[in-house]
Amino acid sequence: MKRIALLALATTLALSNADAKDKETISITPVSQDADAANDGIIYSLPKTIVRVKVEAEVTIKKAGPYYRYSNKYLNLTDVITEDSKKWKISNVSIETYGKADNARRFKISGAPLPSVTLTGDNVLCGINAKCKQVIDDEVVSANNNVNLPEITFDDVRLGGNVLTKTSTAAMAEEVAHSIYKLREKRFSLLGGEDAIVLHDEGSYDRVLKEISALEAEYMSLFTGKTETVKVVKYYEMEPGAVSLNNTVLFRFSENEGFMGVMDITGKPVYIDLEFNTDRKVNAYEDNTKQRKQKPVTGLRYIIPGEVTVKIIDRNIQIAEKTILCTENGQEATLPLEMLADGYSIRFDVTNGSVISISTKEKQGNIEKKK
Repeated sequence: MKRIALLALATTLALSNADAKDKETISITPVSQDADAANDGIIYSLPKTIVRVKVEAEVTIKKAGPYYRYSNKYLNLTDVITEDSKKWKISNVSIETYGKADNARRFKISGAPLPSVTLTGDNVLCGINAKCKQVIDDEVVSANNNVNLPEITFDDVRLGGNVLTKTSTAAMAEEVAHSIYKLREKRFSLLGGEDAIVLHDEGSYDRVLKEISALEAEYMSLFTGKTETVKVVKYYEMEPGAVSLNNTVLFRFSENEGFMGVMDITGKPVYIDLEFNTDRKVNAYEDNTKQRKQKPVTGLRYIIPGEVTVKIIDRNIQIAEKTILCTENGQEATLPLEMLADGYSIRFDVTNGSVISISTKEKQGNIEKKK
């Protein structure tokens, strides 16, 4: 019996030592170059916060009709478009953030048993023993995206042969004006004459009136011109540095030309200010191998983000402001290696690298698509 008890004790101690050995074999090391990532292990990156400014503008496009000179003569109209023009205005500005992998903050988890690690598409750490909820952004957000405005023409106007056979613009304008008066007479006849009784059949009356109004509007546009308002969205991105920025030109804007380059002084400047909150300023690791070796990794790296206030200023008027959490001016911190065990579920913010939640029960998440 004594021998059995000793054997059981030895087995327990062996298992305990094995568990301790397994925990001790897990290690996390910095990856300073691609060669360091060649061996077995899981490579993850901490994120770098990028500021994205979404600028919405409206451009009103006016196109003069080919017969505008005869508007007063044939139709007694004075309020018509006499020249082509575009007028731009900024309608809304919003400040967003997203994260991308920081190649200067890459780490390798190696050893056994390895935890379940969830990463984004560019290897930013998202979760340990957890399925993370991520946002997939389908929008095109390049700051250099081209602005394609519609071309306004009068090619869709349904002109009859009585107009197209005329040999001068004045004669064509006169014929179109006569057609407008005829359409008005026809509509008056339908509203109060015998034709109204004939066409009062299963919506025919309404359809004919609608078609007459549409054709009249087409003919009138040849004199009054056309106006169309288009919404344009542009994105500008900036990576915060280690210091605050003041009066940095984000882009230039013109009422006639819209969005313009930073160096085009014919446009009026729109500035971006990045102001770090010094009350929350902490000492961050510098991006050099020497300091990393002096302060070796002792656990799972994450970031305690700093605060940055972002302001957008149109000349002297502030048009947007937002305080964001940012990896710049933040501090690298560690979680104990013991928390890589199966009993813990940890989720991280893929924009600023902070810990979102730590629990002892894994929570399932979904991939959410941004509309």
